Amino acid sequence: MQLTGFLGDGKAMQTIRARVAFHTRQRGFHRSAKALMSGNNAAATDRLVADLFAYWGDPLQQADERFLRSCLAEAQVAEGPILQCGTNLTTLLLGAICDQSEEKQKQLWCLEHDSHWSNLMRSLLTEYQVRSAHVIHSRARMFDNYVWYSLHPDRLAKRYSLVICDGSRETAQGAIGTITRLHKRFADKFVILIRNVKSTPDLKYLASWAKTQDAACVLVDKKEGFVKIASKTHEKPLPLSESRTGNGALKH
Repeated sequence: MQLTGFLGDGKAMQTIRARVAFHTRQRGFHRSAKALMSGNNAAATDRLVADLFAYWGDPLQQADERFLRSCLAEAQVAEGPILQCGTNLTTLLLGAICDQSEEKQKQLWCLEHDSHWSNLMRSLLTEYQVRSAHVIHSRARMFDNYVWYSLHPDRLAKRYSLVICDGSRETAQGAIGTITRLHKRFADKFVILIRNVKSTPDLKYLASWAKTQDAACVLVDKKEGFVKIASKTHEKPLPLSESRTGNGALKH
């Protein structure tokens, strides 16, 4: 009778279902992550990546997938260190790419302003034995006309081949801060992928700066505010599936 009464308790059943769902997602995430970290590039299928994000509790939307594809594609061909401003599940994938690369200098440097999130990402990287990724916690700081991380650039690598500014979603003008603080640390062949740039003044600033660097500045997705800046010597284009959604080069 007691068991029947317990099972008949709606709140108790909801709790059981929630726990079962949580452990199912946890096992699914672990299985997908292990497959992606295995070193077998063939395992990194679109479906596997999508499953990883779904089990994480953040299913990929079309715009998310477009930016993610670009990040992973550019990371594959990057010839040197990669900088990621703002950490997320993509950090795990980028770190795996660096681990599997024959280029020893290809290391992932991650900046994160949230201390709790920094520790969480470090735990994930440790659990899945990703050795080529480094998470640096640095508080946000207000500069003259932008918000960026408070750390001194000397703590970072001397040259970056790829810079990913996904953190601009949370930090206004974060991409401008990245360029202002780190422009002397961009490699001769560099690519910058920026997300959530929707302010016209910011877009014009990025286009103007790219021009001074003899680099191309392309608005890949206007709705998402996805901008790509690449040095003219960079010969690796975005995948066709992404370029179809683009809006062309930015005008000055």
